[in-house]
Amino acid sequence: MKQALSGNKKIFYGGMDEGEQLKKAKGIALRLLALRPRSCKEVSGKLVQKGFIPSVIENVVVYLTDYGYLNDQKFAQALAVHLLENKKFGFARIGATLKERGLSPELAKATISHLQQNYSEEKTALQIMKRRFSHFNVHQATPKDKNRLVQFLRRRGFSWETISHVLVI
Repeated sequence: MKQALSGNKKIFYGGMDEGEQLKKAKGIALRLLALRPRSCKEVSGKLVQKGFIPSVIENVVVYLTDYGYLNDQKFAQALAVHLLENKKFGFARIGATLKERGLSPELAKATISHLQQNYSEEKTALQIMKRRFSHFNVHQATPKDKNRLVQFLRRRGFSWETISHVLVI
């Protein structure tokens, strides 16, 4: 019973035996990973959306983990560095994004502490401030302009401590 719904392309694989489902699910999971790295939970969620049974999903995740295609720790490190260097997010926003992607709070916390040892949040905040607020002068800024900068940096996930250091410089 293979059925496709036109709106969200949801396919149910209920009529297939478990071996056929496993083969199909592996192919889908590998295509997902070819597009971009994903966490175990993201891959599982996509397979659930496709209508695979839980035992097949678990087997696929174990298979992909055993062969090194899925590694939540490497995924967390790569994503965190990308968000810090390219998106210029603060540590709080990076931690929240890692949790949104289905990584455990413990892994997110360990990843953030590893980042804190190797990167300066203050340096990142200064870079984004110079790029986005190039005209900004701390000594001549109005309270409204300072508040705009503070709120921008808070949305990016920077701590109050970092923001206060940036405003003093």
